[in-house]
Amino acid sequence: MFIYRIWLSLALLGSISFGIWGCSSGDEQSEETSPNTKPIQAAVPPVDLSPVISMRIEGRTEQAIEHLRNLIDKHPSSVEVMIQLARCLMDTQQFSLAAFRFEQALSLNPDNLLAKEVAEAHYLARDFDSAIERYAQYLSTQPDDPPAQLRYARMLADQDRATEALNAFAKASANASADDCLIMGNLFLQKNLLSQAKHWYGESSRRTESSPTEPLLGLLRVAKAENNEGDAETIILALEKSASGVLESTNLSNFAANLLRKRRLADFIARGMDARGKSVTELASSLLAGSTPLFRKESIVTSQSKLPPPRNPDASLSALRTISDDEPIQSTPVEETIDPPKAQAMSLADAFAAPVGQTGNASGATDSSLNKGQDAYLEGGYTSALLHARDALKKNPEDAAAWRLCSQAHFQLGETNEAEMTILEAIRHQPFDLDMRMDYLRIARETLPSKRYLQELEKVRDLFPESTEILWELARRYQMVENMPVTAAILYRKIIQIAPVSSAIAGQAEIELIKLKDL
Repeated sequence: MFIYRIWLSLALLGSISFGIWGCSSGDEQSEETSPNTKPIQAAVPPVDLSPVISMRIEGRTEQAIEHLRNLIDKHPSSVEVMIQLARCLMDTQQFSLAAFRFEQALSLNPDNLLAKEVAEAHYLARDFDSAIERYAQYLSTQPDDPPAQLRYARMLADQDRATEALNAFAKASANASADDCLIMGNLFLQKNLLSQAKHWYGESSRRTESSPTEPLLGLLRVAKAENNEGDAETIILALEKSASGVLESTNLSNFAANLLRKRRLADFIARGMDARGKSVTELASSLLAGSTPLFRKESIVTSQSKLPPPRNPDASLSALRTISDDEPIQSTPVEETIDPPKAQAMSLADAFAAPVGQTGNASGATDSSLNKGQDAYLEGGYTSALLHARDALKKNPEDAAAWRLCSQAHFQLGETNEAEMTILEAIRHQPFDLDMRMDYLRIARETLPSKRYLQELEKVRDLFPESTEILWELARRYQMVENMPVTAAILYRKIIQIAPVSSAIAGQAEIELIKLKDL
C-alpha cells in the first residue's frame, strides 16, 4: 500500500509538470501566430506631387506624365499618383488610358466622387456601357448634379433604355436643353404617351435658338397619331414656311401632301392649280404665297391706317420704332399718362398695334366666349384668353378673330411658334386684314431668318401697297438691316406722298431722309 501511494504521487507530480509546460508553450505560440497581431511596417513617406502640379500649370503635360510613371514604379499603391496620372492623360486626350488609371485608383479607394471622373473618362473614350455604370454609382449618392444627370440620361436613351432615360431626365428637366427636350419627346412618342410627347416637343421648340424644325416634325407625328388634321395642317405649313422642302426627306411627305389635298382642295381650284401628283412642298408653297393671282384679282387696298388713333404723335412713332428696330416687342414703352391700373393692358394692346376687341369674327357676330377672351387678354390673363378663344373656335372653326386672339395670347406667353401657326390660320380665313398681317410680321421677325423675313415684308407690301405701316417697316429694314439706303429713301418718299402731311409718320420719314442725305 505504501509503495502504491508513492507511485501515485510521482504520477501526479509528472502530470502537473507536463501541464505547466504545455500552457507555457501554447501562450508563446499564440503570441506569434495570432491573426490580430499587426506586422510591424516601415513608415511610407508621402509622395511629393508638387513638381507634377507645376508641370501641368506650365503646360508641360508630357513631362508630367513621364514623371508620374516613374513615381508609379516606386509607389505602385499610391492612389494620389494614379489620379494625377489619369488627369494628365485626360489633358492629352488619351481617354482610354486615363479611364484605366482612374479604374485602378477607384479599386484602391472606392470613392463615389472619384467615380464621376471615371465615368467622364469612359464617356470620352466612347465606352458608354462602362460610363453608364460609373455614372449610376456616382449619382446614387450625388443626385443633385444636373449636367451629370443629363449626360447619363442621354447615354441611356442612346442605348434604348427608354424608361431609365426618362427617369434620369426627370431629375434634371429644368436644366434640359432643346435637344434634351426633343429626346424626351421622342421617347414619350415611342411609348405612345402623346400628351407628354407634345409637351416636350413644345418645350424643345421654346428652348431652341435656331429654327425649330425637329420639334415641329415631332409635333406633326403627334398630330398624325392623334388623327388631328387641323393641327397637322397648321404644322405642315409652318414647317414648309420656315424650311421649304424639309418634309420631302421624311416619311411624312406623302401623309402631308395627301392631307393638304384633302383639306385645301377648294383653295387649289381657286388658284387654278391641279393638285394631283404635286409634292407637299409645291402644295404648301402655293398656299403660303403672299402674292398669288387670286390675291391680285382683288382690288382691295388699304389707304388709311387700321391702327387706332395714337394718343400723341410721339407715342405713334415710339410704337413704329419698336416694330422696325431689332428690339423685343415687350420693350414698347408705356406712356406715363396712362392710369396705373390700365397701364399693362394698354401696353400689351399697343404691342400688337390694335386692341383685339376691334376685330370681329368671320360671320360679323360677336361671340360671348370671344368677348370674355378679349377682356381677359386686356387684363393680362393670357391663359384664360387662350381658353376662351378655343371655346369660340369650337363653335366656329373659321372665326378669324378667335384665331388671332389665340395667336396674341400665345405670343404674350412666349410661345412664338404657336403664335405664328395660329395667326397664319387667322390670315387664311381673312387674307385681306391688315392688322392680322401686321401681327404675323411682328412674330415672323423673331422666327424667320433675315432674308425670309424681308421676303415676307415684300409680299405683304404687294397686298397693301398704300399701307404706311408696311412701307415704314420695309424702309427701316432696308436702312438698318440690309444697309441699302437708296431703297430706303425711295420708300420714305413714298410714305411722305401717301401719308397725311400733318401725320407723325410723314414727319419721321422726312427726318430719316435728311439723315440719309447726310451720310
